[in-house]
Amino acid sequence: MIYHINRAKAKAEVTPEQIEAALESWRNQGRSNPAVKSFMVGRDLGGEFDYSCVLVVEDLDGLYEYLTHPATIGTDHLGLALLERLDIFDISDDDDPDLYAKIEELHRRRSALNPEIPGMLSDVPDFRGAGAND
Repeated sequence: MIYHINRAKAKAEVTPEQIEAALESWRNQGRSNPAVKSFMVGRDLGGEFDYSCVLVVEDLDGLYEYLTHPATIGTDHLGLALLERLDIFDISDDDDPDLYAKIEELHRRRSALNPEIPGMLSDVPDFRGAGAND
């Protein structure tokens, strides 16, 4: 299993309506993508972030299906410009020592299919995660 986690901090000028639209877009990713086995969207408590999204997929194929799904791309277009900070990371019970390199490769493939996304990510003032250096 792979738990794909997004932690976000909104820019100060973002309205409550924009936040709710972005959160609903995250929820839609979980509801509309068959690769997502479960998900949770909510406030990020006790840290430097405002909101988080956890999506669970079975394997690398599921993660790639999630990364390239139209709902995920739509959320990128809607939400990335609203963010001051974004951390994306994965937790897995897979003991493959090359798993992170394989996840990075999925992000590279996604960027090749959607060349506007690396630019949108680089516009987030503080972004950390797989694909951050592509």
